[in-house]
Amino acid sequence: MVGTTMPVTGNKSLLNYSLSIRHRADGFSFYVQSTGSGKVILREDIKLQEGEEAHLALERGLSSKRISGYSYERVNMLVATPSTRLPLDEFRRDDMLAVYRTAYHGTTAKREDIKFQVLPTLEVVELFTLSPQIETTLHQHYPGAVIQGLYGTVLQHISETQQGSTMPLSFHAISLDNQIFIIQLKQGRLTYANTFQATLPEDQLYFLLYIWKLFNLDAHHDICTLYNTTKELLPLVRDFIVNVQTKTIPL
Repeated sequence: MVGTTMPVTGNKSLLNYSLSIRHRADGFSFYVQSTGSGKVILREDIKLQEGEEAHLALERGLSSKRISGYSYERVNMLVATPSTRLPLDEFRRDDMLAVYRTAYHGTTAKREDIKFQVLPTLEVVELFTLSPQIETTLHQHYPGAVIQGLYGTVLQHISETQQGSTMPLSFHAISLDNQIFIIQLKQGRLTYANTFQATLPEDQLYFLLYIWKLFNLDAHHDICTLYNTTKELLPLVRDFIVNVQTKTIPL
């Protein structure tokens, strides 16, 4: 078991649940899922109050009756802070802060804030930030909770699904809250990955087509795969790209 089991009463204790926490700059989203069906049965958003530190907002969410009233088989946190990547053979723990500061000039991140995640099928390491207070708060409630970078988790999932593919190039776009995450793999190797702030489907379409054209992809022959896409975005993309596939990433 990854997470801890909490004693509860009533029918909830007879069912199996998992808890996924999404950490963003403005707060946290909590997703309670049935481990049998994978269906999200509850979502709770906790926004940072003015002047509130993030770990205190997390504590509010974890302590709420809507979240703490379930027994969880596993708990994970996906961290959506800015991230950067480097080849696995160039990764050195002692250099993590310097690499991150090179990618994000002016960052206030400290050495203890930098986390890393190995993406084995891509032979890449992703660096992201998480304050020690948030990590401590989470593990006080669920000592076995797993912490991962959101973008690295998405990259690894897509890379694994592409194993054995004969396609020389693949283009992927994932809707994530108020962002679109665009990825290109060439012969299984990561050649591009970037997020764009875009809430409206028209804005997401703009960035998708911009990168599509940047790499000189063919609207009639190349394939665009959309993940977790909205019903508003899908027809817009199909107006410009003939071969559009849709898939779901469990997050």
